[in-house]
Amino acid sequence: MQYLSNIKAIVFDWDGVIVDSMPAIARGIQETAASYDIQISIDEILSTYFQPKEAFYKSIGVDTSDITELFERHNDGDNKYVFNERLPLFNDVVPTLFRLAEKQFRLGIVTGRKQANIQSEVAEHEFQQYFPSEHILGGEDLKEDNIATLIRRFEIAPHELLFVGDLPSDITAPKKVGAKSAGISRHESGKARLKAENPDYFLDSLLDLLKI
Repeated sequence: MQYLSNIKAIVFDWDGVIVDSMPAIARGIQETAASYDIQISIDEILSTYFQPKEAFYKSIGVDTSDITELFERHNDGDNKYVFNERLPLFNDVVPTLFRLAEKQFRLGIVTGRKQANIQSEVAEHEFQQYFPSEHILGGEDLKEDNIATLIRRFEIAPHELLFVGDLPSDITAPKKVGAKSAGISRHESGKARLKAENPDYFLDSLLDLLKI
């Protein structure tokens, strides 16, 4: 078994890692695609979705020439299916965050969703003690750029940060800036494609972070 060596900070993707939001996000994506006369099942979205989202839409045949219009339709789906309900946490989140904080790891979030929305959800779950606002980055900026920003804010070397995500881009992004990567798939269909990206660690549960 590999062990975490010299890791000082652990940064998480939010959707599909901390909160069980991917089914709701997939419904929004399905509706957005349908508005372009593209039909796709929820299961197919869950097993194939990747970021950036405009690249995913293009891969399924959506016309992405008007990116502003696409983002407006996508945000409408998020507002309808994601932001109108309290998204549940995965069962392994609270005990893992508590133990990591106890061990004095610095914690952060890098997400593709809007930063203000994630800050609101962090407050809703009373996670501010784990994720102060300056350690939450999101929006349209590249994930690797946001990871690099947190490396500077934590004042650590790139290899001392571990990024935990559930999409292929969550594995490639930290690699681009010299950070470590950990893949976790909450859906069986996503495990093979994550492992194919050769993450430094593969987790069946966030609690595996405590084992390594």
